[in-house]
Amino acid sequence: MSDVSSQVAAAHHELIAAVSHALRDPDALPLARASVSNYREMGWKALCSALSARLDGQTLNPDGLDDEDLSILTGIEKAAADPAWLAEAEKQAESQAAEQMAALILAGTWGDRDALAALTEMREAAASAGLVGSTAHAFIAIVEGERRLERLQANYPDSQAGLLAGTLAALSQQEAQ
Repeated sequence: MSDVSSQVAAAHHELIAAVSHALRDPDALPLARASVSNYREMGWKALCSALSARLDGQTLNPDGLDDEDLSILTGIEKAAADPAWLAEAEKQAESQAAEQMAALILAGTWGDRDALAALTEMREAAASAGLVGSTAHAFIAIVEGERRLERLQANYPDSQAGLLAGTLAALSQQEAQ
């Protein structure tokens, strides 16, 4: 199977957590099957067939699975063997995202039009999804000069505290260079 990136682990956390838990504890099978069903409804048919077979105790057949499917399956197996792995993968993904966001914000503060457009697009997407106090909104405030985490969290209650803190730390380091 393929290696699993922290970004894939974070993006598919709920599915990986539910299925890996069910592989360790049969009492968790109903939740795992519901997660698999949700993914099937979103179009992940080959992955869900493989997951259903795995939950039924059958040998995994990777035929017809793409790289992301294989990465998710690898993540499930890793999390089943070591439940702490998933939390660590998510922390790594958040750290990587914070570094990337800090670089984008720094470019935006310097007036880079592409960076500003990307940040604005993120904010507009969050707003259209009904999130007015989102992390994307907080990123715009950071571009505009706000650097106090407690103030950002108060003004943007739907923001991700860990990502904001990581972004501010990474931004501070990047600005010092």
